[in-house]
This record gives sequence, structure tokens and C-alpha cells, in this order.
Amino acid sequence: MSDKVVEVLTASADATSFDYEILPSGAGHDSAVFANMGVPSAMIFVRNDKGSHNPHEAMEMTDFFAAAEVLSRSLWQLANMEDEVRS
Repeated sequence: MSDKVVEVLTASADATSFDYEILPSGAGHDSAVFANMGVPSAMIFVRNDKGSHNPHEAMEMTDFFAAAEVLSRSLWQLANMEDEVRS
């Protein structure tokens, strides 16, 4: 994962005062393919007490909206960084 993208996501989460954790993940999904092709990548996970890929998985909508806000803030910041992130 891109250290710069993780830094931006962290700053966005700090600005919102949402609780978060930075954690390693074996989940790669498409981000692993993008990262291997040189596309700066990171992932946001929304907590879910039933686990992922489970027919009973569910999340609190407040958690979903918190992640969406962090994503929105981060995308705006990354889009305005020009070439700094693309390396």
C-alpha cells in the first residue's frame, strides 16, 4: 500500500475525529493489482461485528458515513496534490 495515501487517509480521519486503526490486511482485492502496477493504493475498512464475506454481515450506518467522509476528504486532497502521489 502507498505510504502517502495512508498518510492522507490518516490525516482525513484525524480531521474528522473518527476512531480508526491502521492495520495490516491480507485482503488485497483490486488494490493489490493496482499497487503492483504502480498505482498508489490503500484501503478503508468499515467495522462489522459479523465479519466480511458473511451472509449476516452488517455495519452501523454511522460507521459507513464516517468512512465515506474520510474517503471524500482524502480524494479531494489527493486530487489537488498533482504529481506528489503518483510516484
